[in-house]
Amino acid sequence: MKYSLFYIFPILLVISCTNTSPDDLVDDTPITTTVKYATNIFPIVESQCLSCHNDNFSSGNNSYSTYAQFRDATENGNVIDRITRSVGDPLLMPQGNQLPQNSINLILQWQADGYLEN
Repeated sequence: MKYSLFYIFPILLVISCTNTSPDDLVDDTPITTTVKYATNIFPIVESQCLSCHNDNFSSGNNSYSTYAQFRDATENGNVIDRITRSVGDPLLMPQGNQLPQNSINLILQWQADGYLEN
């Protein structure tokens, strides 16, 4: 009995791990709360955008240091266009990698909610 558990547990573990697809790792849970800039969006901007898009170094002449600047860039479609491009597209932002889907969803929901600041 002791030896059968020794073999069964690793087999079950391997089977459970092999059924995971990349789609299972994406958080596409619907957002049920109102998305606000200060609470939900600024942490994304701060960690993913400000190193290249700030007042001291504004890549592409785009600074996202303030709510108004990021809102304007989102309203005119630049941010949405860049963050939703395919991996490998030279215009994808942030450069070289894509935002996690849940971050993209938050920005899209923020847009749909009317760009709330606080």
